[in-house]
Amino acid sequence: MGDLTIKIYNYRVKKRYFNGKYVYVYERSYVPIPTQLQHKARAYFNQRLKIELTEQNNKLVVILSPVKTFSHTKIPPDKT
Repeated sequence: MGDLTIKIYNYRVKKRYFNGKYVYVYERSYVPIPTQLQHKARAYFNQRLKIELTEQNNKLVVILSPVKTFSHTKIPPDKT
């Protein structure tokens, strides 16, 4: 597969409110997954993931693990 390199993107978003009188500014970061590796990550698409970032030996280590959600409890039980 060779060496795959990526770039971590960071950009600033400006949202205006009150007819442009005020500006809300926040930053977003984006890490693309190379096409050659998307088949490994496909099982985790559209899931909530817990993220851990650590630095080891001058390398950035990103650990993503699935989070158990209890969305089934949001549905009220049937009345009997």
